[in-house]
Amino acid sequence: IGIFLTVFLILVLYPCLFVIAASFSSGGAVQSGQVYVWPVGFNLNGYDTCFHNPNILTGFRNSAVYTVVGTVWNLCLTMMCGYTMARKDLPFRNAIMFLFSFTMFFGGGLIPTYLLISDLGMLNTIWAILLPGAFSVWNMIIARTYYQGVPRDLEEAASIDGASEMVYFFKILLPVCTPIIATICMWQF
Repeated sequence: IGIFLTVFLILVLYPCLFVIAASFSSGGAVQSGQVYVWPVGFNLNGYDTCFHNPNILTGFRNSAVYTVVGTVWNLCLTMMCGYTMARKDLPFRNAIMFLFSFTMFFGGGLIPTYLLISDLGMLNTIWAILLPGAFSVWNMIIARTYYQGVPRDLEEAASIDGASEMVYFFKILLPVCTPIIATICMWQF
């Protein structure tokens, strides 16, 4: 087992070492295939070129915005929909759950999604990235299952004390559900 794991470690680690060595090597040495594990013709021209390109910082900013806003957006929609689907008194709950589940197995595909976004006039906007990933059925199923594990007595006690549905959800249920919120945040992030 030790020999197998050592070979596996080398196979996984070598591409990482090569990329690091190539980033510190001269372009000619990389193109001629002289770089294996250690840098050849050490220089920082690649980093200089990379960080003087204004599009690099724009890309980092966009990635941060899409990640943070997309995670918050997905978390809000997922937690609210999961709570709704966990309610036993929701009419047509099984039919709605079937429709959600159906979309997990049969998606539209890349070209129909592109055509939809184009027809909605969202090309080259932030919405073209955020809206398609705004809701995850899998995360909703996980949240719904977690909600179903919360004792019903908690809701009954809140309603006896005069808490509305919104107060119960935001002030009582969500603090109880911090483990699943953290898990969904990590997955979506």
